Amino acid sequence: MARPKTDSTVLTLRVPASLDRRLAREARRRRQTRSEVARAILEAELGTGGGDLAAEARRQSLLVRRRASERKAIEFILDVADTTRRG
Repeated sequence: MARPKTDSTVLTLRVPASLDRRLAREARRRRQTRSEVARAILEAELGTGGGDLAAEARRQSLLVRRRASERKAIEFILDVADTTRRG
């Protein structure tokens, strides 16, 4: 029996073992396949235009420019990092 036609294609990626473990862990957490999770992550990131890394760097630089030390600046960036975009 022939497979039904879809508008999808097969994409093969080579990733580091650590990334594969993180993807598998996230798939278990969501109770989805690794492919479903990878698709959702790609759609979330690429669907928004992927973001402008230079603009994000400038934004973070402006946020921390008045911090007393680099260590405090790094702690501040980690505290305010937008981690909601990927999940």
